[in-house]
Amino acid sequence: MPAPEGSGNSKVDTDYGKIPVYFIINQGQMDDQVAYYVQGKDKSLYFTADGVTIALTKAAAIKAAPSESGPGKINPSLYEKNVSPLKHPSVNGTERWVVKLDFVGAAKGVKPVGEDETGAVVSYFKGKPKDWKTGLPTYSKIVYRDLWPGIDLVYQGTINRLKYEFIVRPGADPARIRLACRGADSLSVDDAGRLNVVTPLGGFQDDIPDAYQEKEGKRTHVSLAYELAETSLGRYPDSQDRSQNQESCRAYSFRVGDYNPELPLILDPAILVYCGFIGGSARDQASAIAADALGNAYLTGTTWSAESTFPASTGPDLTFNGGTDAFIAKVNPAGSALIYCGYIGGDSIESLTYSGFDHGYGIAVDSAGNAYATGSTSSSEATFPVTVGPDLTYNGSRHWPDKTSQAFYDDDAFVAKINASGTALVYCGYIGGAGMERGVGIAVDAGGNALVSGYTDSTEATFPITVGPDVTYNGGGDAFVAKVNATGTALSYCGYAGGSGYDSASGIAVDAPGNGYLIGSTESSQTTFPVLAGPGLTYRGNSDAFVAKIDVSGISLAYCGYIGGYNEDYGAAIAVDRSGSAYLVGSTTSFENSFPATVGPDLTLNGFSDAFVAKVKPAGTALLFCGYIGGFRNDYGYGIAVDGSGNAYVAGKTFSVESSFPVREGPDLTFNNPFNPASPVSDSFVARVNSIGTGLIYCGYIGGLDNDSCNGIAVDGYGNAYVTGTTRSNEATFPVAVGPDLSFNGSSLADDAFVAKITYWESWSPKQAVGDFDGDGRQEVAVDFGATGTWIWDGGSWSVLTGLDPEGMLAADVNGDGFDEIVLSFRAAGIWIVVGGVGHGLSAASAEGMVAGDVDADGAAEVAVDFGQSGLWLFDGGTWLQLSGANAEHIVIVNLDGSGGAEIVGDLGPMGLWLWTAGAWSELAGTDVDGLASGNTGGTPYLVGDFWGLGMWLWTAGGGWVQLSGAAADSVITADIDGNGDDEIVGDFGILGPWRLDNVADNGASWTRLAWDNPELMVPADIDGGGVNKIVADFGSLGIWLWTGSVWAQLRDSNPDYIWAGDFDGDGRDEVMADLGAAGLWLWNDGAWSIISSSNPD
Repeated sequence: MPAPEGSGNSKVDTDYGKIPVYFIINQGQMDDQVAYYVQGKDKSLYFTADGVTIALTKAAAIKAAPSESGPGKINPSLYEKNVSPLKHPSVNGTERWVVKLDFVGAAKGVKPVGEDETGAVVSYFKGKPKDWKTGLPTYSKIVYRDLWPGIDLVYQGTINRLKYEFIVRPGADPARIRLACRGADSLSVDDAGRLNVVTPLGGFQDDIPDAYQEKEGKRTHVSLAYELAETSLGRYPDSQDRSQNQESCRAYSFRVGDYNPELPLILDPAILVYCGFIGGSARDQASAIAADALGNAYLTGTTWSAESTFPASTGPDLTFNGGTDAFIAKVNPAGSALIYCGYIGGDSIESLTYSGFDHGYGIAVDSAGNAYATGSTSSSEATFPVTVGPDLTYNGSRHWPDKTSQAFYDDDAFVAKINASGTALVYCGYIGGAGMERGVGIAVDAGGNALVSGYTDSTEATFPITVGPDVTYNGGGDAFVAKVNATGTALSYCGYAGGSGYDSASGIAVDAPGNGYLIGSTESSQTTFPVLAGPGLTYRGNSDAFVAKIDVSGISLAYCGYIGGYNEDYGAAIAVDRSGSAYLVGSTTSFENSFPATVGPDLTLNGFSDAFVAKVKPAGTALLFCGYIGGFRNDYGYGIAVDGSGNAYVAGKTFSVESSFPVREGPDLTFNNPFNPASPVSDSFVARVNSIGTGLIYCGYIGGLDNDSCNGIAVDGYGNAYVTGTTRSNEATFPVAVGPDLSFNGSSLADDAFVAKITYWESWSPKQAVGDFDGDGRQEVAVDFGATGTWIWDGGSWSVLTGLDPEGMLAADVNGDGFDEIVLSFRAAGIWIVVGGVGHGLSAASAEGMVAGDVDADGAAEVAVDFGQSGLWLFDGGTWLQLSGANAEHIVIVNLDGSGGAEIVGDLGPMGLWLWTAGAWSELAGTDVDGLASGNTGGTPYLVGDFWGLGMWLWTAGGGWVQLSGAAADSVITADIDGNGDDEIVGDFGILGPWRLDNVADNGASWTRLAWDNPELMVPADIDGGGVNKIVADFGSLGIWLWTGSVWAQLRDSNPDYIWAGDFDGDGRDEVMADLGAAGLWLWNDGAWSIISSSNPD
């Protein structure tokens, strides 16, 4: 058997985000001297025929993140009056210092040539369409050929760094290589042999150099060292520059050891600088993220680090002018490459002296891969890339509060559609009036219409109201909602949502029919706020979150109501499932005595501020669940997404350590910041809430030693979560393997954007296996005890099977010898089968789920295994056969046609439900199921599927699908519980309790309620040995109960972690085993309980 391994189910994908450096070609977006450039870390590099210009950038102090003592700014897209993020100062305090590296004595006019095109493209959408630079190719390498006779200079990017090397061809002289550094305070070589360049804004370091030659595949190293040299000014662009930089000029060359001049010589001065695509020299903030069906991630945010004017001189760059651009980026499913990155921005409204302030806040993606973005801009139509759009004229203004103050802008919202390749804006235009607007949330419906939400303080005299839920400005700042038609040419509707107080919208979602769902915050009471049907119709004070549903036409609200308590409550983001239930996230300082905590992951406020998560009924009249996520310090919820099964994914930030924060499964169970009351710092967090809202499937941190915050989250069809946000933690402490740039690009005063993908290891195979392993006529059970390994209970005694902790196991007669074998899947060690006590490896890959059945009618069971992204495979007699490249969420093996071998039914997630028979697939349903079971009635085999919002359905080979219930079940089992030879269906319908369906094959089938309480688990068991199953049910805190066929009998008042049944003593009757957590493992037999292990099974 394999060696022991680690555990933990939720993890950050460590391969995600290893994106290489990109050399961007200059096609007119910069000075003609520049051939290529790279943006990275605290430096930008420009490659010209004369040399390399290195612009070092340092961000001045910026407004600190909100302190832990109060709710602060709940979200980049929320607007608190006290924080006043609605205005932008006209400069941002960023400084640049320029160093130029000249090629001394080199051939004139040698420009670099790009090699190894990456496929990623960069676009600058600025000014009029004729001025856009789109689809610019990028390269992983550039080469200066014959820069000196017979010598090439190569710059190339690896995963997260930039390096350069000289290729000296046979006969060429490496002594001719000489470089002069202008603009540096000092140039030195330290004792270890590293080259250090120092400037007033910091510097950079070239590592210990190396040189080598290769012959017949063998590499021989050659000694190499930096050598500082005095230099004449030699070849510089002009005399003025020569005079200005005479004292700051430093030169170096290389001292080369003995080498073979008949072979090429490679001089490798190692690392120059770190580089990356998200995060440049100043502040970079990612605000939102979306994911498409293929797993591509789309980000938007704000960068202070876009390309700037090429600096003509060395020293301080006084022409560098602050400002911000919105950015949109697309990352491939593996996270290994950037597909595109585009900047949307312009210049300020009154002159080109300062760059404009353009921010990206919301993003969505349609089925064709087109991205939709919204945000705010202070750039006028003279420089902002308006094209087709709902409004092509800037409506805002610039003003000064007084003569001594900085200027501030009243922004417009913008909305833009980017084509799938990222090379063009399909449309881009304004939404705004004479006041301040900011577009924050965006969603796209099936017809390609974009729904936009945000904030405005413009009255109807200038704001572009059409039809809408309210066409009159209510004062104090209102939320707005608008629908942009599919061509982007006009607003289908646009209106206000608010009262006399301060109101703002922070998120929007759309359902399949096209209804919009709005979330935000309000300080307006019910006397002026448009409460209708809603989860709460009374304003509680200070600030409440609100949720509203807008009909397809935009004319009216289907519902609108509050969510809040007596203190401050803020709504941040919203998602909607296919049944029309809305999922909300936000932050609250209200205690449970006034906040509407009902069912929820936590019903008690834990600190000054907690995140909250809630689910609203489709009619909007009540909350299906609402609860807190938090610890003893401050916690904030910023983003939410929902998968096809109704699980909610929440992201935000927390100041709470793991002793109070509800960490579970990962991705990081340890808070990364030592608490300092004078300067508290935060970690990002990500959590998955189960579909009924009662608990967390996983919850963990993402962060380093400085402030980190998740601002947005998305989920794909396979349950992978994608998060984006900001960090001030450097690569030494932040889990850099998760991001598209593995080095920190900011500073203690400036943020970096990050993106991460979280996968959850959710094996749907059980952690126990019941079967007759030794052929003695009684059943044994293999039990996973976690760190102490897997053990077998056999007739009253335990024996160890393996010291490993499996992710799942099953029992089946795989070799046809009449005995059951045990098949186990381990996280790192793969799949193993135990035959006669001896383990044999079947696969190095681990399984997400396994089932067994006799597919080919040869008397031996085959094993169907879901390998996640590697697809669905069948193990048959020592051979693996791939059945599908898709990931299966559920599998059952059942003989549906009553003859020959069994068929395989696979829920392939977004692809729907499929049947594999006779070597081919056929579609059973176009949507995936939340649960599957099989049974037989009247000799007819059937499938029963829970289709979540579509209810429960029955499928037979002859009759197709028939709906059994319009309600969705939390779980479903089949068993003959009345002794008539037919399987009945028992469904757990959550708060409605368990129900039994009799006469399944008859049109007169009817449901009977078995209990009023919600069971957590139901297991069929033949307790009497008469061939009639009873139901053993775990009712949580109510204990374990037995349904005898007519009444319930309590077996135990303990709340078990898990229960299962089997004939463990060979008397023909099933016994019950219950995992009672810390109380150990217990056996119920003949009406009495006995403990069989004091250890807690996994």
